[in-house]
Amino acid sequence: MAETFEILAGFLEKFGTEVEGRMLADPTATEQDRLRQLARGQLPPAEREAMMMSLNDHPHWVAWLAREVKRLRGTEP
Repeated sequence: MAETFEILAGFLEKFGTEVEGRMLADPTATEQDRLRQLARGQLPPAEREAMMMSLNDHPHWVAWLAREVKRLRGTEP
């Protein structure tokens, strides 16, 4: 187990203790509208492809989309 801590200590010495990241932002109002259209099956094919790329870039939006689908089905708690 001591070796594990030595590896971690070496990593921190090499790269520092600061952690960088980005905030997970909710979709903008425009993106929310497009996600609602996607949930309803009303998003045009070209926009659908662009939205899929946006979902790939922002995977946390999938949870937002799932809530919208559940709301439309009337199954959201």
